Amino acid sequence: MKKIHFLIMVTAAMLLALASCKPIDDPKELTKNVKVTTAGPTFITGHTASCGAEVTAEDAGLLIELGVCWSLSENPTVDDHTLSTYKCSKPYTCLLTNLEPNTVYHVRGYAKYGTEYCYGDEKTFTTLGADAPSASPVTTIEATEITSQYFRAGAKVEPFGASNFMVGVCFSIQPDFTIEDCVGYEYGFEEENGVYQVYCQGLSPNTTYYYRAFVVWDEGSDYFNFSTDNYFYGETFSFTTPEVPLMLELSTYVNYYSWSGHYIEAYGSMHCNRPEVVDQVGFCYSTTNEYPQFESDFCITAATPTGSEWYDFYGNIYNVSANTKYYIRTYARYKTDSIRYGNVVEYETY
Repeated sequence: MKKIHFLIMVTAAMLLALASCKPIDDPKELTKNVKVTTAGPTFITGHTASCGAEVTAEDAGLLIELGVCWSLSENPTVDDHTLSTYKCSKPYTCLLTNLEPNTVYHVRGYAKYGTEYCYGDEKTFTTLGADAPSASPVTTIEATEITSQYFRAGAKVEPFGASNFMVGVCFSIQPDFTIEDCVGYEYGFEEENGVYQVYCQGLSPNTTYYYRAFVVWDEGSDYFNFSTDNYFYGETFSFTTPEVPLMLELSTYVNYYSWSGHYIEAYGSMHCNRPEVVDQVGFCYSTTNEYPQFESDFCITAATPTGSEWYDFYGNIYNVSANTKYYIRTYARYKTDSIRYGNVVEYETY
Protein backbone atom coordinates (compact mmCIF):
# COMPACT_ATOMS: atom_id res chain seq x y z
CA MET A 1 0.00 0.00 0.00
CA LYS A 2 2.85 2.37 0.82
CA LYS A 3 4.42 1.59 -2.56
CA ILE A 4 1.24 2.49 -4.40
CA HIS A 5 0.90 5.71 -2.39
CA PHE A 6 4.51 6.65 -3.27
CA LEU A 7 3.93 6.06 -7.01
CA ILE A 8 0.81 8.24 -6.91
CA MET A 9 2.80 11.09 -5.31
CA VAL A 10 5.60 10.87 -7.90
CA THR A 11 3.11 10.83 -10.79
CA ALA A 12 1.31 13.88 -9.40
CA ALA A 13 4.56 15.79 -9.01
CA MET A 14 5.55 15.10 -12.64
CA LEU A 15 2.15 16.24 -13.94
CA LEU A 16 2.42 19.43 -11.87
CA ALA A 17 5.89 20.15 -13.26
CA LEU A 18 4.76 19.63 -16.84
CA ALA A 19 1.79 21.91 -16.29
CA SER A 20 4.07 24.71 -15.03
CA CYS A 21 6.38 24.64 -18.11
CA LYS A 22 5.72 27.28 -20.79
CA PRO A 23 6.15 26.46 -24.48
CA ILE A 24 9.04 28.06 -26.39
CA ASP A 25 8.08 31.48 -27.67
CA ASP A 26 7.37 31.76 -31.35
CA PRO A 27 10.27 33.72 -32.98
CA LYS A 28 7.76 35.92 -34.76
CA GLU A 29 6.10 36.67 -31.41
CA LEU A 30 9.45 37.85 -30.05
CA THR A 31 9.65 40.56 -32.71
CA LYS A 32 6.69 42.28 -31.06
CA ASN A 33 9.17 43.36 -28.39
CA VAL A 34 11.27 45.30 -30.92
CA LYS A 35 10.61 48.81 -32.22
CA VAL A 36 12.53 50.26 -35.18
CA THR A 37 12.06 53.97 -35.89
CA THR A 38 13.50 55.12 -39.21
CA ALA A 39 15.07 58.59 -39.22
CA GLY A 40 14.49 61.04 -42.05
CA PRO A 41 17.28 60.99 -44.68
CA THR A 42 19.78 63.87 -44.59
CA PHE A 43 22.93 64.93 -46.45
CA ILE A 44 21.30 64.18 -49.78
CA THR A 45 23.47 64.81 -52.83
CA GLY A 46 23.46 63.42 -56.34
CA HIS A 47 25.13 60.21 -55.19
CA THR A 48 24.82 59.99 -51.39
CA ALA A 49 22.34 60.16 -48.56
CA SER A 50 22.62 59.73 -44.81
CA CYS A 51 19.95 57.42 -43.36
CA GLY A 52 19.50 55.75 -40.00
CA ALA A 53 17.16 54.56 -37.29
CA GLU A 54 16.72 54.01 -33.58
CA VAL A 55 16.02 50.54 -32.18
CA THR A 56 14.58 49.60 -28.80
CA ALA A 57 14.17 46.00 -27.66
CA GLU A 58 12.95 44.23 -24.56
CA ASP A 59 16.05 42.03 -24.61
CA ALA A 60 18.96 43.94 -26.20
CA GLY A 61 21.06 40.79 -26.04
CA LEU A 62 19.02 39.33 -28.89
CA LEU A 63 19.90 42.20 -31.24
CA ILE A 64 22.25 40.59 -33.76
CA GLU A 65 22.48 43.29 -36.44
CA LEU A 66 21.26 46.83 -37.06
CA GLY A 67 21.25 48.81 -40.27
CA VAL A 68 19.26 50.29 -43.13
CA CYS A 69 18.01 48.80 -46.37
CA TRP A 70 16.95 50.66 -49.48
CA SER A 71 15.52 50.04 -52.90
CA LEU A 72 13.85 51.69 -55.88
CA SER A 73 10.69 49.88 -54.84
CA GLU A 74 8.51 50.24 -51.76
CA ASN A 75 9.09 48.24 -48.58
CA PRO A 76 12.80 47.42 -49.05
CA THR A 77 14.15 44.40 -47.17
CA VAL A 78 17.58 42.92 -46.41
CA ASP A 79 17.34 41.14 -49.75
CA ASP A 80 17.83 44.54 -51.38
CA HIS A 81 20.69 46.98 -50.70
CA THR A 82 21.73 47.01 -47.03
CA LEU A 83 24.28 48.75 -44.84
CA SER A 84 24.84 47.55 -41.28
CA THR A 85 26.23 49.39 -38.27
CA TYR A 86 28.16 48.41 -35.18
CA LYS A 87 26.20 50.72 -32.84
CA CYS A 88 23.50 49.01 -30.83
CA SER A 89 22.78 51.35 -27.94
CA LYS A 90 22.20 54.70 -29.67
CA PRO A 91 20.48 56.07 -32.76
CA TYR A 92 22.65 55.24 -35.74
CA THR A 93 23.23 56.72 -39.17
CA CYS A 94 24.71 55.07 -42.26
CA LEU A 95 25.96 56.72 -45.42
CA LEU A 96 24.43 55.44 -48.64
CA THR A 97 26.82 55.89 -51.55
CA ASN A 98 26.94 55.22 -55.30
CA LEU A 99 23.33 56.33 -55.74
CA GLU A 100 21.92 57.48 -59.07
CA PRO A 101 21.10 61.19 -59.47
CA ASN A 102 17.50 62.40 -59.83
CA THR A 103 16.19 59.11 -58.46
CA VAL A 104 13.54 58.29 -55.85
CA TYR A 105 14.71 55.84 -53.20
CA HIS A 106 12.81 54.01 -50.47
CA VAL A 107 14.66 53.34 -47.23
CA ARG A 108 13.92 51.97 -43.77
CA GLY A 109 15.84 50.83 -40.74
CA TYR A 110 16.01 47.20 -39.74
CA ALA A 111 17.11 45.03 -36.83
CA LYS A 112 17.89 41.34 -36.73
CA TYR A 113 16.39 40.12 -33.46
CA GLY A 114 17.32 36.51 -32.86
CA THR A 115 16.62 34.85 -36.20
CA GLU A 116 13.99 37.32 -37.38
CA TYR A 117 14.26 40.70 -39.13
CA CYS A 118 12.24 43.66 -37.90
CA TYR A 119 11.67 46.76 -40.05
CA GLY A 120 10.91 50.35 -39.28
CA ASP A 121 8.65 52.78 -41.08
CA GLU A 122 9.57 53.61 -44.66
CA LYS A 123 11.04 56.94 -45.75
CA THR A 124 11.60 58.22 -49.27
CA PHE A 125 14.05 60.74 -50.70
CA THR A 126 15.09 61.97 -54.13
CA THR A 127 18.76 62.41 -54.99
CA LEU A 128 19.89 65.69 -56.50
CA GLY A 129 20.98 66.18 -60.07
CA ALA A 130 24.41 65.07 -61.22
CA ASP A 131 25.48 68.70 -61.61
CA ALA A 132 24.29 69.78 -58.17
CA PRO A 133 26.97 71.38 -55.97
CA SER A 134 28.83 68.80 -53.93
CA ALA A 135 28.31 68.78 -50.19
CA SER A 136 30.22 67.41 -47.24
CA PRO A 137 28.96 66.21 -43.87
CA VAL A 138 32.11 67.52 -42.15
CA THR A 139 33.24 71.08 -41.45
CA THR A 140 36.84 72.01 -40.65
CA ILE A 141 37.27 73.95 -37.40
CA GLU A 142 40.25 76.28 -37.61
CA ALA A 143 43.35 75.52 -35.54
CA THR A 144 43.49 77.18 -32.13
CA GLU A 145 46.88 75.95 -30.90
CA ILE A 146 49.88 76.00 -33.23
CA THR A 147 53.47 75.21 -32.23
CA SER A 148 56.57 74.26 -34.20
CA GLN A 149 55.80 70.56 -33.62
CA TYR A 150 52.02 70.09 -33.43
CA PHE A 151 48.67 71.82 -33.83
CA ARG A 152 45.17 71.38 -32.53
CA ALA A 153 42.20 71.64 -34.89
CA GLY A 154 38.69 70.26 -35.03
CA ALA A 155 35.88 68.86 -37.12
CA LYS A 156 32.10 69.07 -36.93
CA VAL A 157 29.97 66.30 -38.38
CA GLU A 158 26.37 66.62 -39.45
CA PRO A 159 24.26 64.91 -38.41
CA PHE A 160 26.05 64.24 -35.14
CA GLY A 161 25.46 60.88 -33.51
CA ALA A 162 25.99 59.08 -36.80
CA SER A 163 27.69 55.71 -36.76
CA ASN A 164 30.01 53.71 -38.97
CA PHE A 165 32.43 56.55 -39.46
CA MET A 166 35.68 57.98 -38.20
CA VAL A 167 36.56 61.67 -38.08
CA GLY A 168 39.96 63.32 -38.23
CA VAL A 169 42.22 65.99 -39.69
CA CYS A 170 44.85 65.48 -42.39
CA PHE A 171 47.61 67.93 -43.31
CA SER A 172 50.15 68.54 -46.05
CA ILE A 173 52.68 71.07 -47.33
CA GLN A 174 50.74 71.22 -50.61
CA PRO A 175 47.41 73.09 -50.87
CA ASP A 176 45.66 70.37 -52.90
CA PHE A 177 45.81 66.99 -51.20
CA THR A 178 43.77 64.02 -49.98
CA ILE A 179 44.24 61.36 -47.34
CA GLU A 180 46.29 59.39 -49.89
CA ASP A 181 49.04 61.98 -50.38
CA CYS A 182 49.00 63.94 -47.11
CA VAL A 183 52.00 64.38 -44.83
CA GLY A 184 50.09 63.05 -41.83
CA TYR A 185 46.68 62.64 -40.25
CA GLU A 186 45.10 61.92 -36.88
CA TYR A 187 41.66 60.72 -35.81
CA GLY A 188 39.77 62.82 -33.30
CA PHE A 189 37.65 62.26 -30.23
CA GLU A 190 34.12 63.58 -29.92
CA GLU A 191 33.50 66.26 -27.30
CA GLU A 192 29.78 66.93 -27.82
CA ASN A 193 27.17 67.56 -30.49
CA GLY A 194 29.27 66.13 -33.28
CA VAL A 195 32.34 68.32 -32.58
CA TYR A 196 35.67 66.48 -32.64
CA GLN A 197 39.04 67.67 -31.35
CA VAL A 198 42.19 66.51 -33.16
CA TYR A 199 45.90 66.84 -32.27
CA CYS A 200 48.33 66.48 -35.20
CA GLN A 201 52.05 66.02 -34.57
CA GLY A 202 55.28 65.68 -36.54
CA LEU A 203 55.55 69.26 -37.83
CA SER A 204 58.69 71.21 -38.71
CA PRO A 205 59.41 74.81 -37.66
CA ASN A 206 58.95 77.74 -40.04
CA THR A 207 56.87 75.66 -42.49
CA THR A 208 53.50 76.38 -44.09
CA TYR A 209 50.97 73.58 -43.66
CA TYR A 210 47.53 73.05 -45.16
CA TYR A 211 44.94 71.07 -43.21
CA ARG A 212 41.35 69.91 -43.60
CA ALA A 213 38.90 67.80 -41.64
CA PHE A 214 37.67 64.51 -43.05
CA VAL A 215 35.04 61.91 -42.30
CA VAL A 216 35.14 58.37 -43.65
CA TRP A 217 32.36 55.79 -43.61
CA ASP A 218 33.09 52.10 -43.50
CA GLU A 219 31.53 49.59 -45.85
CA GLY A 220 29.15 48.12 -43.31
CA SER A 221 31.23 45.20 -42.09
CA ASP A 222 32.17 44.36 -38.53
CA TYR A 223 35.62 45.80 -39.15
CA PHE A 224 36.41 49.11 -40.78
CA ASN A 225 36.99 48.61 -44.49
CA PHE A 226 37.62 52.08 -45.83
CA SER A 227 37.46 53.06 -49.48
CA THR A 228 38.79 56.34 -50.82
CA ASP A 229 35.34 56.91 -52.32
CA ASN A 230 33.95 57.10 -48.78
CA TYR A 231 36.14 60.02 -47.68
CA PHE A 232 34.54 63.45 -47.44
CA TYR A 233 36.53 66.61 -46.68
CA GLY A 234 35.90 69.97 -45.10
CA GLU A 235 37.31 73.34 -46.11
CA THR A 236 41.12 73.67 -46.32
CA PHE A 237 42.94 76.14 -44.04
CA SER A 238 46.62 76.92 -43.60
CA PHE A 239 49.14 78.23 -41.07
CA THR A 240 52.91 78.65 -40.74
CA THR A 241 54.67 77.07 -37.79
CA PRO A 242 56.85 79.40 -35.69
CA GLU A 243 60.61 79.36 -35.82
CA VAL A 244 62.24 77.51 -32.92
CA PRO A 245 64.83 79.62 -31.03
CA LEU A 246 68.24 78.09 -31.58
CA MET A 247 69.90 76.59 -28.53
CA LEU A 248 73.58 75.98 -29.20
CA GLU A 249 76.10 75.26 -26.45
CA LEU A 250 79.83 74.76 -27.05
CA SER A 251 82.55 73.62 -24.67
CA THR A 252 86.34 73.79 -25.15
CA TYR A 253 89.14 71.59 -23.71
CA VAL A 254 92.87 71.41 -24.62
CA ASN A 255 95.95 69.23 -24.17
CA TYR A 256 99.56 70.24 -24.99
CA TYR A 257 102.22 68.00 -26.50
CA SER A 258 105.91 69.02 -26.69
CA TRP A 259 107.53 65.94 -28.17
CA SER A 260 107.85 65.37 -31.90
CA GLY A 261 107.02 69.03 -32.43
CA HIS A 262 104.94 71.39 -30.37
CA TYR A 263 101.17 71.26 -30.90
CA ILE A 264 97.96 71.73 -28.94
CA GLU A 265 95.20 69.17 -29.19
CA ALA A 266 91.82 70.88 -28.78
CA TYR A 267 88.57 69.17 -27.93
CA GLY A 268 85.07 70.51 -28.40
CA SER A 269 81.54 69.47 -27.49
CA MET A 270 78.35 70.77 -29.10
CA HIS A 271 74.76 70.51 -27.87
CA CYS A 272 72.21 71.90 -30.33
CA ASN A 273 68.44 71.52 -30.49
CA ARG A 274 68.52 72.14 -34.26
CA PRO A 275 71.70 70.41 -35.45
CA GLU A 276 70.54 70.50 -39.05
CA VAL A 277 71.34 74.24 -39.25
CA VAL A 278 75.03 73.79 -38.31
CA ASP A 279 77.34 72.98 -41.20
CA GLN A 280 80.80 73.43 -39.63
CA VAL A 281 82.54 73.28 -36.24
CA GLY A 282 86.14 73.95 -35.28
CA PHE A 283 88.49 76.09 -33.17
CA CYS A 284 89.66 79.71 -33.27
CA TYR A 285 92.90 80.68 -31.57
CA SER A 286 95.09 83.71 -31.06
CA THR A 287 98.10 84.83 -29.05
CA THR A 288 96.89 88.43 -28.74
CA ASN A 289 93.10 88.41 -28.82
CA GLU A 290 91.50 87.12 -25.61
CA TYR A 291 88.36 86.28 -27.61
CA PRO A 292 89.62 84.86 -30.92
CA GLN A 293 87.31 85.41 -33.88
CA PHE A 294 86.44 83.17 -36.80
CA GLU A 295 86.82 86.00 -39.30
CA SER A 296 90.09 87.62 -38.14
CA ASP A 297 92.19 85.15 -36.14
CA PHE A 298 93.63 81.74 -36.80
CA CYS A 299 91.08 79.03 -37.36
CA ILE A 300 90.98 75.27 -37.97
CA THR A 301 87.96 73.33 -39.19
CA ALA A 302 87.43 70.21 -37.13
CA ALA A 303 84.46 68.49 -38.78
CA THR A 304 81.02 68.70 -40.35
CA PRO A 305 78.38 67.66 -37.76
CA THR A 306 76.44 64.46 -38.31
CA GLY A 307 73.06 65.92 -37.36
CA SER A 308 73.12 64.64 -33.79
CA GLU A 309 72.04 66.97 -30.99
CA TRP A 310 75.16 65.97 -29.05
CA TYR A 311 78.41 66.05 -31.02
CA ASP A 312 82.07 65.78 -29.92
CA PHE A 313 85.00 66.81 -32.11
CA TYR A 314 88.72 67.61 -31.90
CA GLY A 315 91.55 69.26 -33.85
CA ASN A 316 95.29 69.85 -33.63
CA ILE A 317 96.93 73.30 -33.58
CA TYR A 318 100.45 72.79 -34.98
CA ASN A 319 103.61 74.90 -35.03
CA VAL A 320 102.89 76.55 -31.72
CA SER A 321 105.63 78.55 -30.03
CA ALA A 322 107.15 77.70 -26.68
CA ASN A 323 106.53 79.89 -23.64
CA THR A 324 103.56 81.54 -25.31
CA LYS A 325 100.00 82.06 -24.08
CA TYR A 326 97.26 80.92 -26.46
CA TYR A 327 93.60 81.79 -26.35
CA ILE A 328 91.45 78.99 -27.83
CA ARG A 329 87.73 78.49 -28.18
CA THR A 330 85.32 76.39 -30.22
CA TYR A 331 83.06 77.80 -32.90
CA ALA A 332 80.03 76.59 -34.85
CA ARG A 333 78.94 78.10 -38.15
CA TYR A 334 75.27 78.08 -39.16
CA LYS A 335 74.17 77.53 -42.69
CA THR A 336 73.32 81.24 -42.67
CA ASP A 337 77.04 81.98 -42.00
CA SER A 338 76.34 83.15 -38.47
CA ILE A 339 78.86 82.14 -35.81
CA ARG A 340 78.48 80.90 -32.24
CA TYR A 341 81.43 80.49 -29.86
CA GLY A 342 82.22 78.33 -26.86
CA ASN A 343 84.20 79.17 -23.74
CA VAL A 344 87.76 80.50 -24.04
CA VAL A 345 90.60 78.36 -22.71
CA GLU A 346 93.94 80.03 -21.91
CA TYR A 347 96.99 77.82 -22.23
CA GLU A 348 100.67 78.79 -21.92
CA THR A 349 103.15 76.52 -23.64
CA TYR A 350 106.54 75.63 -22.18
